[in-house]
Order: sequence, then structure tokens, then C-alpha cells
Amino acid sequence: MSNPAIQLKFDQKLDQNLAWDFYSHPDYGGCNFWKERALYHHPKLLEIEIVKNPKQFLNRYISEFYDSHFDEIKKCSHKTSTYLDKSQDNFFKTVDKIFNHHPWPKKKFTGLFSIFDFCPRFLNWGGFQIFLYDNRRMKLFTIYHEMLHFIFYDFATKSFPEKFKNLNTEKGKFWDLAEVFNAVIQDTDNFIKLHGKIKNIGYPSHKKLILKGKDLWEKDQDLSRWIITMIKII
Repeated sequence: MSNPAIQLKFDQKLDQNLAWDFYSHPDYGGCNFWKERALYHHPKLLEIEIVKNPKQFLNRYISEFYDSHFDEIKKCSHKTSTYLDKSQDNFFKTVDKIFNHHPWPKKKFTGLFSIFDFCPRFLNWGGFQIFLYDNRRMKLFTIYHEMLHFIFYDFATKSFPEKFKNLNTEKGKFWDLAEVFNAVIQDTDNFIKLHGKIKNIGYPSHKKLILKGKDLWEKDQDLSRWIITMIKII
């Protein structure tokens, strides 16, 4: 199959909107994203709890951060592009084998740099965020994690429409399945070669499912059978 393009760019407005979303709704998969992935890196945002207009305060903080760290941010983005350029061919070859030549759902995907470590993805238009201040290992992990989501959801829906076409991709069993799959696959030798070994991979609430998923994958690396077996367990 032909490989899609991965474009990396900035979108400060999206960063502001998503930061407000995660401040308003912080809990996912057993993690408090606002506390662990925003305040940890930006402790000044603790002040948001005492200001009169929290959203205005947050937007202003982000704008000022972008302005005052411009050179640093550009340097981080250039490094990320270099990391991706050197590894993406091997990523696509590995994915092609796992998904049995299933075509990518889009011809272009967009990675958007962020000053926060939220890293959401958007299935409808092929976008995802990358934390600017991560190291090489974690940046590549994030990029390939989100790219795996795009093809996994498409593969599962088209292979088993009766099971997945009406399921929510943002929560519930289908979301659980996709996250467990990524945790299993990104801990295999081929992915460790791509981005390095990741400690504590996956969401805390998925730990038992990840162990089961790993055991199944090690016995039979057929994705369709893995999906059918795992969705019955979740």
C-alpha cells in the first residue's frame, strides 16, 4: 500500500481550545490529564483556580508562552521533524505487515505541536497533537501511537462492521480495544527499535487487559483473530 504523508505544524488556537477542554474535563483512562500533563509542566497555571475569568487567563498564558519561547519552540519542532524523517519508512513497513496491506484511510495526516502533554487525536480529519518538550523516544512514540489509531479503527470497522460501525471511538469498548492494541504493539521488538522502550505503557485502567492482549499476540499474530478474541474480553 502507498504510504500517507505526515505533516507537522503549529496551531496555537487549537492548543488553547484543547487546554480548556482538558481543564474542564480532566479524567481519562484513570489519569487526570490536567494535573499530570498540564500543571506538571506549567505550574503557574495553578493560579487558574483563583482568577475571575479562568478561560481568559488560560488563553493569555498560552499566547504569552508561545511568544516568549518562540526560538526554543522552533528548535524543538525541527528536531521532531528530523526524528520522523529518519524512522517513518520502517514504521510504515511494520504497519503494512501487521495490518496485512490494509490501505491507510487518508493520504495525509497532521501532527500539531503542543506545549501540553495531552496528545489527543482526531479521527475525522486525521490530526493529532505532539508534546514539544518530550524527548525523541516519547515524540516518536506519540506520533506512531496516533497513526496506529487511525489505521486500527479503520481496519476494525471495515473488517467487522457488524461489531464496530456503531460503537463510540472516544469511550467504551472500542476505545479500550484500540488503546490496548497500541500498548501491546508498541511494546514489541519492531516498535521498540523505532522509538525505544516505553515504561508503564498504556492507561492504568487497562493494565490487566494489556497483559491478556500481549499473551494473545505472542501466541498468534493475526490481527483479525486478536480483535475478535479481545473484544469478547473487554
